[in-house]
Amino acid sequence: MNIESTIASMSSEEKVGQLFMLAFAGDQLDEARILMEQHLVGGAYISDENVPTAAAARKLCNRLQSFAVNTRLGIPLLLGVDQEGTWSVMTAESAMGPGNMALGATGDPQCAYDMYSVIARETSAVGLNVVLGPAADCNSNPHNSIIGMRSFGEAPEQVATMTAAALRGLHENGAVGALKHFPGHGDTRLDSHRGLPTVERPRDELMRIDLGPFAAGIEAGAKIVMTSHIIYSALDPARPATLSPIILGDLLRGELGFDGMIVSDSMNMHSMKRNYDPIDAAIQAFQAGVDLMMLAEEHYDHDAGQYLDNQRALIRAIIRAVDAEAISPERVNDAVRRVLRLKLEGGFSSAPRPATSEVGSQENRAIELKVARRAVSVLRDRNARLPLDPAAPITLVNTTRRSAYDVLTKTRGIGPNQATPAFDVFADALGALCADLTVVDAEHFPRASLPTTGTIVAVTENYTLPGMDFDGALQAEIVRALHEAAGERLIVVALRDPYELSSFPDIDAYVCSFSFRPCAAHAAAEALLGHIEPGGRSPVSVPGVDLNV
Repeated sequence: MNIESTIASMSSEEKVGQLFMLAFAGDQLDEARILMEQHLVGGAYISDENVPTAAAARKLCNRLQSFAVNTRLGIPLLLGVDQEGTWSVMTAESAMGPGNMALGATGDPQCAYDMYSVIARETSAVGLNVVLGPAADCNSNPHNSIIGMRSFGEAPEQVATMTAAALRGLHENGAVGALKHFPGHGDTRLDSHRGLPTVERPRDELMRIDLGPFAAGIEAGAKIVMTSHIIYSALDPARPATLSPIILGDLLRGELGFDGMIVSDSMNMHSMKRNYDPIDAAIQAFQAGVDLMMLAEEHYDHDAGQYLDNQRALIRAIIRAVDAEAISPERVNDAVRRVLRLKLEGGFSSAPRPATSEVGSQENRAIELKVARRAVSVLRDRNARLPLDPAAPITLVNTTRRSAYDVLTKTRGIGPNQATPAFDVFADALGALCADLTVVDAEHFPRASLPTTGTIVAVTENYTLPGMDFDGALQAEIVRALHEAAGERLIVVALRDPYELSSFPDIDAYVCSFSFRPCAAHAAAEALLGHIEPGGRSPVSVPGVDLNV
């Protein structure tokens, strides 16, 4: 494909279509067919709801690319996924790894490279050509509800090193990565799926803390940067990054020298929908420098007929804006040029993908378990009780209500999508390694009598969910009650980030996996019993707490 001659031959409808990345619910392919064949839409956001397994992913990608083949120009589709460890697709089968915070806990960029290499091989094998990651956000706010374990940590230098390694792993193994969420989502408390956050950090701190990982990723060859729907008062107090020519033009293109494709975070998130008219926001975003507009969060309140009508109306409105030069011809052609260049240089193809055994292969499983083992850390062991004797009695307490897990598979494919809770994986792994294990559920505490001897292990969990919080309200209450009853016999195993430690100043023993994924739960069980050496170091600090690492 010759990009310039292709652009010269394109109609307004064809150009505008290439600038949209839309989504659809489940297997409702008629929505996708209409958008791609009739409106020439150039990309799709694919969720776990669309592709729960590798076979489903391969079938879907082949079908979607066939829609593109049926258009006049036959330009391959960009098919993007949030396969970033903490969020995932093909979750039932893929080796998505323990997530970024666990990779940060290893302190080894080779682990990030290896894990993202697996992610690239598995996604590209089924036809998913863009990984919407890694998250380059420095999680400097302990109360950040939407980034958390999606971040490699809080230290800019470490996050930068891990980001660059992860990006190289993707690019050298068949996928294209996307740095997100520019210029940094780490200092927010409000989830942008719910509202419009503002970051008040001074410009020099933004440059020193938040922008370092993006600069490192750009230097490592980033081809895509995703915007954030956040107002950065020191950069542009009037507009969120997605709508700001100052942030996308002067800063990203100018100061950081990024020449690749800019994709918006989903314009259907509540940070945008509750504050801006969709058509006005889309025009402003394209004017500001967005090249590809993503609309993916229809999963929260999906009405197939209304969704399709809304997206067609938006596309037609942008075509009218282009024809009226409300978006300049130069800006439109520049955006199309970047989209086409990405597809050409990224080797995107509409050719059908054959069956594959790559997803969840034994080799890939071994790599994810290896990095998960490297991440496990003993953040406290004041009385040297670790490792535990596998022959001694252990009482394992789940601090989470069963009903809390329901939400994990009810986010319409966006997020963790983990059907088996981390606790259950940990309990099974621990039971297989020790001789005398008793399990107590949260619902039976405190009615269940605790033994007066032996070790009490309490498991806490957290899951990064889009637009909602995991219900962990009972966890701290149970941990405190256990500590009062068992004292130094209590060991807390955190299948999550360590921020809860600020609530447990007196807990004597605390083991953290920095992840809720199955591989991390297995690794934590092994570490507890001394089968592996827990050598991880926390990549985040906990206010007021000495982590003893």
